[in-house]
Amino acid sequence: MNRRFAAVLVPLLALGLTACTDDKADPKTALADSTSGIKAGNYTFSVTMPGGSSGKGVVHSPSKTAAIDFVSATEEGKGEMNFRFVDADRYLKLKVDMGETAEQLQSLQDVGDDPESAKLRDGLKSMVDMFSGKKWLRLDMSKVTSKEFNLQQDNPDMVGVSTLLGAAATAEGDSPIKGTLDATTVTDDKGLFGKSSFEGLDPAAGKAIPYEATLDSEGRLTKLVLDVPKLKNTPAGKWTAEFTGYGSAAQQQVPPAAEVEEAPDQAYAAINS
Repeated sequence: MNRRFAAVLVPLLALGLTACTDDKADPKTALADSTSGIKAGNYTFSVTMPGGSSGKGVVHSPSKTAAIDFVSATEEGKGEMNFRFVDADRYLKLKVDMGETAEQLQSLQDVGDDPESAKLRDGLKSMVDMFSGKKWLRLDMSKVTSKEFNLQQDNPDMVGVSTLLGAAATAEGDSPIKGTLDATTVTDDKGLFGKSSFEGLDPAAGKAIPYEATLDSEGRLTKLVLDVPKLKNTPAGKWTAEFTGYGSAAQQQVPPAAEVEEAPDQAYAAINS
């Protein structure tokens, strides 16, 4: 009886062990599932790009709030952009070195009663103040046409990694998962790594951009690294996005009233250009 029992049990155990050992998620499926925490909209993130551009942010969809602080570095210089999303309200703070404009304003301080010079002086002062980083500008989003500034709080994936990983052409491993993705198929422009970020990308190179995705013990994306060739405004190098604080992001608050003013027409002209 014992022999007969063993004869049946041993093959069953072997079958069970084999099933457990081979029960690994397909890498592409694991990639798709890894963004579930991001889509839930309760996390923090940071991004870095070649040339000195970087950013960090918080998404807290339960309270309909979010924040992004971004440093943009181009050949023209650096600028800081801070976004705050509180329910339907949008706030923007800009800090840019005005250089020659500030010097020109200084030269117009004593223009007397000349109306044209006074008008120019006041216009320049308004512009310098706007880019000083001292005030939050409350935006009327119906006046914003620039995709770069039209980030939406109701899009929980503000970096845009869900779309990128959906463009994965190949995927191998479990963590990290490595492969290539086809950035030429990215049409979504709602995130920091959206379609417009790849402006100037060579189509041939864009079809096979190497990536490496690191997942935590629960299968959630913690780090994505792209090896992107040279673009119009960005040198070749690593694009990195890191994600932490799943389920424990901080609710964002409205900026203090004393630090907020309505965005002037000049602001819309600048950000939509």
